[in-house]
Amino acid sequence: MFKSFESLRKDASGVAAIEMAFIMPFLLFLYFGLIDLTAMISLNRKVTYAASAVADLVTQNTTTVVAGDIADYYKAAELVMKPTPIENVRIEIYQYRKVSGTITNQWSHESASGSDCGAPDTAGMDDLMTDGNDLVVAVVCTTYAPYVATFLGKSILGATSFTMNEQIALRPRQSTTLDCSGCS
Repeated sequence: MFKSFESLRKDASGVAAIEMAFIMPFLLFLYFGLIDLTAMISLNRKVTYAASAVADLVTQNTTTVVAGDIADYYKAAELVMKPTPIENVRIEIYQYRKVSGTITNQWSHESASGSDCGAPDTAGMDDLMTDGNDLVVAVVCTTYAPYVATFLGKSILGATSFTMNEQIALRPRQSTTLDCSGCS
């Protein structure tokens, strides 16, 4: 009826089940963590490329860009961001002009979707500009909610979603200044 301690110590049945119970949670965490890591890297590359594409398209205009054309550039960014829904992505374009050593924002344009990216980082902008020269800054941001955060929440990761933000600054190609018709 009862096994002796010596026979229990030598009994190997069920060892694999116990080992699996210890190892399986770690393997699942590792598996879903790697899925999240690769998805975050992929999304970060898409955000960077979308910002670069929008800035490049805007700076190719001669002296004036039209707000309707900028809306088309947002569609190009939407194609870059696929399969991420564009409703979760915010695109903002700012134009800065340096006059007598002072840099001011002349116009800006934002997509209707996504949450506000915030003002672009203007540190170092003075080094990129000369008097009478413009600089176009495209900012793209979105949020990513990892699968692991669904299970572990804030306690392990520190947050349940992460903001991905990229800013690209380019000079106009065809002229030193670039105005916008229909922008704020």
